[in-house]
Amino acid sequence: MSETTSKSPGAVCADWWRQTFAADDGAARMVRARLRRCATPAEALTIEAVHDLNAQLRTTGHRPGADRLALAAIVLAHVTESGNRRLAEVFGQRESKDGPRALSELRFQTLIHTTDYKALIAPLRRAMAIVRGTPVNVAALAADLHRWNENTRTNWCFQYYGASDAAPARSEAYLEEIEA
Repeated sequence: MSETTSKSPGAVCADWWRQTFAADDGAARMVRARLRRCATPAEALTIEAVHDLNAQLRTTGHRPGADRLALAAIVLAHVTESGNRRLAEVFGQRESKDGPRALSELRFQTLIHTTDYKALIAPLRRAMAIVRGTPVNVAALAADLHRWNENTRTNWCFQYYGASDAAPARSEAYLEEIEA
């Protein structure tokens, strides 16, 4: 990889997330609150931090569209703590063996059937509010949102039902992007 594309979109977004929200001061809380309320890409694009994310992505050779950029910023604003678990795993977790999942199957199916970045904002905002405060892997989430495609949605299904080990094999390029 060249110098300008040495970081994956997930890694760039994770760095932006840490820089933007790590201070947990008044400015960070204000940006987080404004992004959490955004319901459209246009609303998110009125926030300077979103343009900072775009600049960081472009510097590393990535050129997200406005809808994809806004979706990433809005969803990442809902993450309060970074962890190792994938978001779909968190959505599928149960409090007890026979208890309900954190995110109902119907809400999860709505997410999985949504292919348009703009249309994905509303169901993901609602879903993120349900699992608020649960640590998730920020870089992996950002990478998944960056390439919201059939493979990503398929992997989310396996993760949601706790069957990641049975998921189809991923390419080395995919794994490098997630881990970068």
